[in-house]
Amino acid sequence: MITNLNEARAIAAEMFINFSDLLKKDVIAFDGAYIGKVWDVSSKLGEIYPKAEELIIYKGTVNRLYASVPWPEVGQVADEIVLNIKKDDLKFSSEIKDSELMLRRDVLDQQVVDTFNHNVRRVNDVQLLKVDHDLVIAHVDIGLSGLFRRLGWDKFIGLLMKLVSKDSWRSKSKDLISWKYVQPVTINPASMKMKLSVSEKQLLSIPPADLGDIIFDLNPNQRMALFRVLDIMTKAKIFENLEFDEQNLILKELDKKEAAQIVGTMSTDEATDLLERLSPRTVNNLLPLIESSRAKKLSTLLGYSGDSAGGLMTTEFVSLPEMTLVEGAIMYIKTNTKNYDTVPYIYIVDDKNHLKGVTTIRRLLFADPKDPISKTAFQQTLHVYLNNSAKEIAYFMDKYKVSAIPVIDENKVMQGIITIDDILSQVIAIAWRKRPRTPKGL
Repeated sequence: MITNLNEARAIAAEMFINFSDLLKKDVIAFDGAYIGKVWDVSSKLGEIYPKAEELIIYKGTVNRLYASVPWPEVGQVADEIVLNIKKDDLKFSSEIKDSELMLRRDVLDQQVVDTFNHNVRRVNDVQLLKVDHDLVIAHVDIGLSGLFRRLGWDKFIGLLMKLVSKDSWRSKSKDLISWKYVQPVTINPASMKMKLSVSEKQLLSIPPADLGDIIFDLNPNQRMALFRVLDIMTKAKIFENLEFDEQNLILKELDKKEAAQIVGTMSTDEATDLLERLSPRTVNNLLPLIESSRAKKLSTLLGYSGDSAGGLMTTEFVSLPEMTLVEGAIMYIKTNTKNYDTVPYIYIVDDKNHLKGVTTIRRLLFADPKDPISKTAFQQTLHVYLNNSAKEIAYFMDKYKVSAIPVIDENKVMQGIITIDDILSQVIAIAWRKRPRTPKGL
């Protein structure tokens, strides 16, 4: 029976073992014959907390030889590791048996993605948990304690820190990440894709902007390996949040078909912005590979100046005939706008797509379901023309406090819409280019 807190802590401490400590241990056979030392521990991906599958042992210095022992044959893990087999039963080789996950090769001293805090960290040690006879990967240690322990400095640093502070330096410097939030940046050499330790759903829960930052914290090979495991919608969202130089770096690593698929999935305004900055040769290679109606829209938008309404607008909006019933409009929105970022307004048009009015989802919800949507329209129908400048549009949207505005041609035919995000990013870009330069030496 546990009688006090210190005893409970001592028992808990015995349940954990640091991988760096495991690497220092001798391995002996059950009859006491010396075999070698621990080189690595292998496991399989798929479980939240993977169990050790095999213990990899090495012997020799210059010409090292390796042997793999199934974990059920590991009898004791203490000051030394005792196997349940004879020394002669082991077959040593100059090559290490491959596995999905190997702690020394894939985790220790490597970068990993922390899917909880949305960043990239370097692993200084791995904390393992003894559960019955199993050894489970529990945490990665990214703190100073893990680094000092591996270097053999932990006792010296501990004594030094105790002279400065009464509190344990280990409790302050230890920084653990639960394995369920850890994605090692290991690459399958055949597919050049990343092996997933976390669920794809967990990885995709990271906001695209943060995922983009994570990708560019990795080296080029790791960057592309992570990028390739993502679904096409996430890739497109990431692209929309990247600077052009970053977009261009990734595009150079993709084949034309995959690049076209990403551009074709991006919002039309973001895709247009990207295509405007690419070389004509690259654009001519990509457009034929994009779905025809989408490519036609992009080709049309590319004919407008980047700071005009025609260049800024997106063609993703909801427009409905003026005699559409309210109940029909609501059903249409529910079934056809799942992939839209937002539906700020519903635009009412006639049979020739002339803009006749504007309404909102809120107005539809409080209207009679049997009324035509034209009855829910605002009294004033605001709009801009294709050749209006970004400054004019920004002033107009600020004046009337609207989050989106329709773009029409000279015949009042709907061409697209401009959202507050579109115009804000353009105005910020203009302001940034015109900012005063800080004198050198300040």
